[in-house]
Amino acid sequence: MSVRCAGPLDDGLLADYWLGDTPAAEQDRVEEHLLGCAECSGRLRALAAIGDGVRRLAHGGAFDVVVGPSFVEDAARLGLRVREYRVPAGGRVECTVTPDDDLMISRLQGDFQGVTRLDLVARVEGFPDQRVEDIPVDPSAPEVVLSGAMPMLRALGQTVVRLRLLAPEPDGDRLVGEYTFAHTPHAG
Repeated sequence: MSVRCAGPLDDGLLADYWLGDTPAAEQDRVEEHLLGCAECSGRLRALAAIGDGVRRLAHGGAFDVVVGPSFVEDAARLGLRVREYRVPAGGRVECTVTPDDDLMISRLQGDFQGVTRLDLVARVEGFPDQRVEDIPVDPSAPEVVLSGAMPMLRALGQTVVRLRLLAPEPDGDRLVGEYTFAHTPHAG
C-alpha cells in the first residue's frame, strides 16, 4: 500500500538510482522508499522517460551532445553505424559523413587534470561562434566525446569547423585544446 511521502528523495539521488550509481549503503533505503512512495516512484518514472527520450534523440544524431564511452558502445551494440574521429589537442582531421552513417563521434583528446568546468566553443566558417557552457568533463578521462548532429553535418558543404575547449578561470578562459575538422561532403 502506497503512503504519502514524508520526505521526498532528492532528485540527484533519484538520478543516481536510475543510472545505477546509488552508493551501496543507500541502495536498500532508496528501494524501500520507492516501493512505499507513489510520489517518488512517479518522479523516478518521469526521469526515466525523459532520459529515454533524450537517449533516442542522441542515438538518432538529432543534436550535438557530449556523451560517455558507454553511449558509443551501446550505439554499436544496437547496430548503429558509427563514424569516429580521434583528434589530439592542436590536431586537425579530414572528415565526412555518409548517408549510411548513423552517428558521428568526435573524440577530443586532452589533459583535463584539475579542470572543474569546461566550455565548448564551435566556430563554423561563415557563422557566429557558438558557446556551450559547463559541458560534462571527467578530469581523469583522456578525452571528451561528442556526438554530432547528423542532419546539420550532412547539410554542410566543404568547410572548416574549429572546436575549442576552454576552462573558465578568474583571470579569463584557459585554452585546454583546439581541434580542427576539415569537412568535405560525401560525393556519392
